[in-house]
Amino acid sequence: MLILIEKIRIPNLGIATVLLLIGLLYISPLSPCAAAEEPPPTQETTLETIKVTAQKREENVQKVTTSITVLSDTTIEDAQIESTEDIWRYVPNLFTSNEGSRDYFYRIKIRGISNTAFGDPATALYIDDVSYAGVYAFNSPLFDIERIEVLKGPQGTLYGKSTEGGTINIITKSPNNNKDAKINVEIGDYNKRQVSGLISTPLVEDKLFFRLAGLYSTRDGYIKNVYTGEDVDNRETSAANASLFFTPLDKLLIDLKFRIHEFDDDGGYPEVPMDKEIYQSVTGLTKLDDFEIGYDYSGKSSSKSNATSLRVRYERESFDFVSVTAYRDMDNTGWLDADYSPLEMYFGYQTVESENITQELRIQSKDSNESFKWLFGLYYSKEDKYYGCEAYLDTLYAEMMGVPLYTSEDFSADLGAEDKAIFGQSTVRFLDDALGVTVGLRYERSKRTMDNKVHTFAGEPVVDEMNDLENTDSLFLPKFAIDYYFNDHIMTYASIAKGYKPGGFAYAVDDINLVDFEPEISTAYELGIKNEFPELGLRVNVAGFYTKVDDYQDRVQLDALTVYQDNATETDIYGFELEASYALTTNLSVNGFIGYTHAEYGEYIDPMTDVNYEGHLAVNVPEYDAGLFLEYRNPFGIFARTEMQNIGGSYFDRANTKKQSAYTLFNMKIGYEQERWDIYLSAKNLTDKQYFVTAYEDSTVGWMGTVGDPRTFSLVLNYRF
Repeated sequence: MLILIEKIRIPNLGIATVLLLIGLLYISPLSPCAAAEEPPPTQETTLETIKVTAQKREENVQKVTTSITVLSDTTIEDAQIESTEDIWRYVPNLFTSNEGSRDYFYRIKIRGISNTAFGDPATALYIDDVSYAGVYAFNSPLFDIERIEVLKGPQGTLYGKSTEGGTINIITKSPNNNKDAKINVEIGDYNKRQVSGLISTPLVEDKLFFRLAGLYSTRDGYIKNVYTGEDVDNRETSAANASLFFTPLDKLLIDLKFRIHEFDDDGGYPEVPMDKEIYQSVTGLTKLDDFEIGYDYSGKSSSKSNATSLRVRYERESFDFVSVTAYRDMDNTGWLDADYSPLEMYFGYQTVESENITQELRIQSKDSNESFKWLFGLYYSKEDKYYGCEAYLDTLYAEMMGVPLYTSEDFSADLGAEDKAIFGQSTVRFLDDALGVTVGLRYERSKRTMDNKVHTFAGEPVVDEMNDLENTDSLFLPKFAIDYYFNDHIMTYASIAKGYKPGGFAYAVDDINLVDFEPEISTAYELGIKNEFPELGLRVNVAGFYTKVDDYQDRVQLDALTVYQDNATETDIYGFELEASYALTTNLSVNGFIGYTHAEYGEYIDPMTDVNYEGHLAVNVPEYDAGLFLEYRNPFGIFARTEMQNIGGSYFDRANTKKQSAYTLFNMKIGYEQERWDIYLSAKNLTDKQYFVTAYEDSTVGWMGTVGDPRTFSLVLNYRF
């Protein structure tokens, strides 16, 4: 413990974050400043009880012994959270970024634990109990959403694999006896056009209910290709949700949900040069602005995803039986200018196809039983994937190598994943229910396979085909937590939990000795306190954490031609989260958060340079993040919302030489709301701040990065029938 204390660094949270914290303390009724002033006239405020199902049962979020952020349907609409890409801006210690295109993999980081290009993700995404546990499957439009739950820290006991960083649960709305219909129209700059709508109705009163929601959206790209004169990253999205809810018996509930999602984008991987002088000297381009590139081939990308889930709940007098069956298939394709320049070197194509089926069976105590809660379950998952990657030689490389134009180098493989688990968790309360002890355990067996692994050039094998590779791991995932209620509204807790990311195979590696990698294991300690002051309309939650990650999986470059996945090192991670909400009056509320994460490598020798990265900060992990959201809504229909989001600096390389400095974003939204219709005007990134969310160094054109969205404006009209 003394060693850990010596290693902990005091975070430099930046001026904007310090001002945010001072603001939260100043407006709090518990602050000295507030106490010294004359109290305002009394106005009745309320503190809404937030229900979640994060632990496989419905309960008050303030009683969950882990750090969890909940975004309600109202918050999602008010903040215009339109896709899973937007969630991170409203959750402490969560950061997501893509590699320039929506069909490619996403880095999802919770508390410094990140996804990598190969293998399973470190954070699980669930939409209506359907696992989107693939690094190529994260992006999804959000509409007709009931709530979003973000659990931070390992959730291995209840969720198993791929929850080492945490879990994101998205729950769409279900139909009931109420008839509902709504249409939403949004127009904005960059020629944005979006329309969404829903209809919900009972088909048989008290027995059978139906709900359908859909969305279609287009916009022009934010980035200009000065070489071709085209806008790139033009986006087109279509999606639909359908739900059929059936109660044939009073105690039997059947919920069938369908979800389809498709996008088609121009401009594959429009990475923007970070070092413009280097880029211009190599390409011969004379001038580049912040949102400009120079590619001879713009590329394109697309994705199609379909998901179905069937949830059956049978309620008995003393327990409930729950069955969750889910199926998902996905087909992603992308074309890109692989040299990121107007030089006619080569362009690439990649495809990912997957099918996934999961089945979970649970028997659990009634949600209303507070003194003794228990749950026992079985889990099964099977996924089949096909990966393909092709590089086509353009004029310069084809002539240099003396081969026909568009000769291709191809990689492909069939990957399989099968997971089986048995798990249980119980909470027992003592001392008149003031003290609670939670114990959980999961046994999971994970099998990963690779078959038909092929590497060819001009149709001829480069290496021998690899077949029948298999890697099976079994492990226990325990959890222990203790909580204590000082009164009905203040609870403190401490927990220890284990998480893991399965091992697997890197399909683009030719060396049989480098192709597989082992599981990544983490042990996390968390200490937190959750406070509510209902008479003040105030809620404050604080959590601190320390996580030790062993066999840390990372993308390793062995030489100029060999990139593979390896268990490169260990990682020490520590930090904290503070979240607060305060109803200043019945019309005015303020919400805010501050998160801090310090993720540091252990001994880590770079095989190309022999540099030891020990003590360096982990890649793409912002040191801190903070948000302050002020919202006003009165009975006469006036609505206004302002947002400030401050993101700390992060490094793009393990050597910690290339960095995105801290930056602050400002958003605003005003509107007029009536019983049947609403109209809003919103602006995001008001100061038009340019920032990079991820980047890498290209050997020819220097550092290239994925740039954040520029300043945008939109007009939104809602109409309820």
